Amino acid sequence: MGRRAGRLTARVLITIAVSLGLLAAGLLVTGEPAASALGTAAHHLFLFMDIGLGVWVVLLVVGLVRGRVDAASIRTIAYAVMGTVANLLTVIVVGFAQQGTLATEFIGFALEAGIAFVLAVVLVAGIGTAATRRARHARVADAAK
Repeated sequence: MGRRAGRLTARVLITIAVSLGLLAAGLLVTGEPAASALGTAAHHLFLFMDIGLGVWVVLLVVGLVRGRVDAASIRTIAYAVMGTVANLLTVIVVGFAQQGTLATEFIGFALEAGIAFVLAVVLVAGIGTAATRRARHARVADAAK
């Protein structure tokens, strides 16, 4: 259990780093100055995607405790989509309730962060799945010798 928890923690941290990188790259493409792109990316990810990240991590931990999920499985991607949708719905409700006209800008920030996050989860899960399969095939080949 400890080894799986360590792998899951590593993948979560890697996914967050990749999300920040993708979001910063997207901001650079849209004209954000290079000096502030990473700071803006962190602001958007952690302020406008916080609930989605929390839902994703909680679902991963519950799956880990129940022994039903591997960090590189399709469930990881499904959990990320669930977290992103929950986050977007929250931003919509809170944005219109509190800010009125700024709600559309907040929804845009949440969409940017959500898309970067889901893409990062797909990338990290895909690479993790490929690495796991390669290692499994190597173990089978070694056992067959």
